[in-house]
Amino acid sequence: MGPAFAAVGAGIAALLELTIASRYQFADAQLQVSLVFAVAVTLVYGFEEGMTWAFVGGLSLDLLAMRPLGSSVFELLSAVAMATLAEPLLSRSRYFGCVIAVLVLTPVFLVISDVTTGLLQPVAPPLHPTGLLAAALLNAILAAIVAPLVIGIKRRGEQRERVIWWR
Repeated sequence: MGPAFAAVGAGIAALLELTIASRYQFADAQLQVSLVFAVAVTLVYGFEEGMTWAFVGGLSLDLLAMRPLGSSVFELLSAVAMATLAEPLLSRSRYFGCVIAVLVLTPVFLVISDVTTGLLQPVAPPLHPTGLLAAALLNAILAAIVAPLVIGIKRRGEQRERVIWWR
């Protein structure tokens, strides 16, 4: 993939999260498109692409949503770091690894987001455990859709590299 493609994809994911995904809520939970893609890219492509995705995606989210600069970057970088640490446990199956990682990391991400927002902005309403669970399940469903796409892009790139190598 490369960091350049990760940066462009992160900007597009942030734009989708703030425009289309923000309009739809399920059980008071909203999709975190940037989080799902950041975790999937980290587990499929590796640490460097995941960190690029988290940094550019977080910066895009902060700038587009007019949040305190660096808050979303910190949240996404924390999630990518945790996904990188869990990667040896999840590396056997990329698909289920992505889904499980997003299911576990979504509540952690939302708590970090709530704490960061609480420190940088006026008081926000508290998070409820049902909202955390609904968000985790909703993002895990999105990860189940996104993971095959990211894995397919990587496999396609690997096939092209093999063909070029033989020429």
